[in-house]
Formats: sequence, structure tokens, C-alpha cells
Amino acid sequence: DTNAEETATIIREFYKYSKVKVVYDPRTEDIKVALAEGKAVIMPAAGRMLGNPYFQVPGPLYHMLIIKGYTKTGNFITNDPGTRHGADFIYAPDVLMNANHDWNGGDVNNGRKVVIIVG
Repeated sequence: DTNAEETATIIREFYKYSKVKVVYDPRTEDIKVALAEGKAVIMPAAGRMLGNPYFQVPGPLYHMLIIKGYTKTGNFITNDPGTRHGADFIYAPDVLMNANHDWNGGDVNNGRKVVIIVG
């Protein structure tokens, strides 16, 4: 379990990506702008707040997923590694933004809202 800052460090140091930015208190529009620029967005979440029907009950306490695009109606397209049905899984923006919480030492539901933008 790594928080957003630790995950960004792993991406920079292990995977050698230099363009990695941690954005606190992101807005839906910030995410859409990053996606429109061709960047990947990694979102930490309180997994049980995602309501993904494919998670094993009760769902993960903490989870990270990739937001890779959005639909014409504004829903987010994700790659969600938490399930074998995670490729191209669609989440409503309000679901993702409400579930967006950093690790916070295991107190995930009170973790700060944050995303990692790569690219």
C-alpha cells in the first residue's frame, strides 16, 4: 500500500518516467484536460466506495485505477486492475470523485483527494 507521493516516486525512479505530477484536490475538469493531452491519470480510491459489482465483497479497502479516457456523456473510461472485467470499465465522474482518497496510513476514507498524472 503506497500513497500517491510514494507511487509517483516509484514511477519516476523505477520506471524512469520524468513527467509525473501529483495533483491534490483535483476537479473532474483537471482530469479531462490531462486525458485530452494524452496523459494517463492514476487515481487512488477508497475501493469500497467505487461500487464496482465485479469486486469480491466487500471490495478493497484501498485501490488504484487508471483513468484513460471519457465518453461523450462525460463518464470516465478506466482500466481497473481489481477485477478481470476491469478493462474499459466505465465509472460516473461523481462515483470516482467521491471515492477518490489517498492511503492516509490506512485511514483511507479520510485520505486527501489526489491523482497522479503521467505524461
